[in-house]
Amino acid sequence: MRFDRIFIAGTIQGSNRGTDIEDQSYRITIPAMVARFFPGAECFDPSADVAEKLANASVAAQIRSLLSDTPPALETASLPAQLTELRTTFHEMTREVAKCDLCIAYLPGHTPSMGTAMEMYAAYLSDVPIVTVTDMVANLAVVSVSTWILRDLEVLEEWLAQRSPSKGGIPA
Repeated sequence: MRFDRIFIAGTIQGSNRGTDIEDQSYRITIPAMVARFFPGAECFDPSADVAEKLANASVAAQIRSLLSDTPPALETASLPAQLTELRTTFHEMTREVAKCDLCIAYLPGHTPSMGTAMEMYAAYLSDVPIVTVTDMVANLAVVSVSTWILRDLEVLEEWLAQRSPSKGGIPA
């Protein structure tokens, strides 16, 4: 298998309210693994643009305002410009998976991630193979779109090593 561009999907906010984010260290660990076994492969990380916008004090204040005074019905077309821009960024980043050769989705524990689910589904619809690193083997959404489900990052490292060009790129 040839992996020139790999999409790194994973939990950013999870089920946290507001702009709190989950541990993002996997966004360093996974690309380092990929670089070791697939030199020259690009790891596309959609989180940078999204996290940058979420870190904006004005955006955070708008989100807090929505959380503290959520209207009974919210028409998304009426969102403030910065939140509309955040939505647009999320859509653009999710579409990038179609331009990749592989999607690696990291879902540790049982923390739900609707964004990762959307990225995985976009990959599935684009026939991009999906490696999901999780123990959620009974989750219907995970099982329905994943090409491979791997227990943890150690197994991902072994999986990448087996497919490395230096190992002859053993097909899946």
